[in-house]
Amino acid sequence: MNNRRNVLAAIMIAVMFIGPLSVFSASSPLGTVDQQDGGIGNTTHFTDDALNISVDPKVNDIIAPLFGTPAIKENGQTLTVKMDSQGKEAAGWSVKLKPTNHSAFTETYELPVENVTAGQSHWKDASNIYDVEVVIPKDVPEELYDLEVSYTANGQRKTDEQPHSVKVVKEFNKDFTFLHLTDTHVGSPRNLGSTDDPSTVNAGRLKEAGMWNPDEDKRWLYLQKAIEEVNLKNPDFVVVTGDLMFGQMNPQEYIYEYEETYRMLQKLDVPVYLVPGNHDYYAQDATLTDGAKYWEEYFGPQYFSFDYGPYAHFLGYNSFDWHKFDRSGNGTVSVPTWGGQIREEQLNWVKQDLADNAKTAHPDQIKGLFSHHNPLWQDRDIWPKDDPDVQKYWKQYDEQHNPQKLDTLILGEKLGIDYDQQWHGENANELIDVMKQNNVDLSLHGHTHIDNVTEKDGILYTTTTSVELSGKPWAGFRPFEVKNGEVTNYNYEEPRHSVPVYQNGDTESGVMSLESTYQNPNDGSATKQTVTVFNRLKKEMTVTIPMYLVKGDYAVSEGTVKQDVTSGDKQYIEVEVTVPANSTKEIVAND
Repeated sequence: MNNRRNVLAAIMIAVMFIGPLSVFSASSPLGTVDQQDGGIGNTTHFTDDALNISVDPKVNDIIAPLFGTPAIKENGQTLTVKMDSQGKEAAGWSVKLKPTNHSAFTETYELPVENVTAGQSHWKDASNIYDVEVVIPKDVPEELYDLEVSYTANGQRKTDEQPHSVKVVKEFNKDFTFLHLTDTHVGSPRNLGSTDDPSTVNAGRLKEAGMWNPDEDKRWLYLQKAIEEVNLKNPDFVVVTGDLMFGQMNPQEYIYEYEETYRMLQKLDVPVYLVPGNHDYYAQDATLTDGAKYWEEYFGPQYFSFDYGPYAHFLGYNSFDWHKFDRSGNGTVSVPTWGGQIREEQLNWVKQDLADNAKTAHPDQIKGLFSHHNPLWQDRDIWPKDDPDVQKYWKQYDEQHNPQKLDTLILGEKLGIDYDQQWHGENANELIDVMKQNNVDLSLHGHTHIDNVTEKDGILYTTTTSVELSGKPWAGFRPFEVKNGEVTNYNYEEPRHSVPVYQNGDTESGVMSLESTYQNPNDGSATKQTVTVFNRLKKEMTVTIPMYLVKGDYAVSEGTVKQDVTSGDKQYIEVEVTVPANSTKEIVAND
């Protein structure tokens, strides 16, 4: 089967890039990589080899907090859990926090129910929504948890769970860190060839892609490595700005890509906030598949906001907010629209959310928006105005949009192949005005697979390279540091580049920039642990080392102990250590 998949991978590359090679040679003011999003592809379904794979919706009764929209709460704070009882009257509520798949702990924590009221949701259309208010007990250790809710409806007991959906902290840090990833593209054949020639199949890239390797541990290695490095950085939270998967090769691709993406992202052991990109939202072959429906079933809302205590307020919004017809393949797997847009309903929600936040905002609060497309980069400005086809397109578009006419879509796709599509549709300037009026500090984006930082009107617009191996100058991610209400650090090296996942950006070598190895199993069975941290970057890195050991009193040889918690017969020690550039450090824990 491995050989067959390798052959299929090569065929996918060849088929996908025969024809519109102008996609890769087209000049663009931004020098983007992602302009091939409008290309045509065809492949054998992975379901041919995995006949039992099927859609498995992850969002059921619990509709907040969710895996992709978690809650971060201090001990003693109230948490509101929103429940959809599927139209039934519900009572007898029980809410618990359970260890995640990363934890060696086994204890669960019952959260006292304080109040239950009728609720509502801006994204979920349901006849019965309950707001179940619970309190985070003082004795719950600082950790990321799965949420479990049980209730009785029509005489039957029901239970639902959401993984990684509640992070408990002892206190919110005024000085905190967060991290930005984007364009992970699970399933992308672009991971297989060299960055300069995507039509090739490179042996090193093939291994790092792990393209449908039957061994899950070897599948999507590039993403696993990025996640391992994120976990080492241990930010207070992570935002991921779309294009989580590829979703463009055949009408049923989302069936397995959403499942794989969901599985992979659960390797993160920090809270993660997700918004969709164009690749996550295509409606291929008009009626067969709608990425918007898949998103709702796996991750929930397409737009939302969250707080990091009093010190940050962030809005995640869907910048691929098009009518289904505009984002449909229209009978082929060619997609006519891959640029950004936000429509009135969502824009009004953004306005209201920022206005509501302003009433209670802490003086040191930073405000950020994040989405897939950057509203600064607008096709009306970027596309050459002296091109007759460009003039014709905007004339047709202005005559009718939402949805566009088919001949307008076809022309827009042609121009997209020539000039790419960035912010392609409505309300970019309106959104920018809303951000300025509400003193927004940050605007985070992806889509282009490049690093770019632009400061304009007091707003820091950062675009981060992709985690997909096509990223330039490398595959990477961007850490942010906030001190006293200001963003103080977001660059790895000039000109304002992100942190490379691979040493020196060399994806073919497979060598990680930041890595840790454990001498003994990290599962609570050892009485001694030695962890070696490799920092192959040009800057010192502060990392967090989690160690699960047999219950006991331990000393560590290096770093600062941030947590030392007993749970049952196990001890959890969390050590923060700074590793100088291009060096190795060993941390030993002894009882």
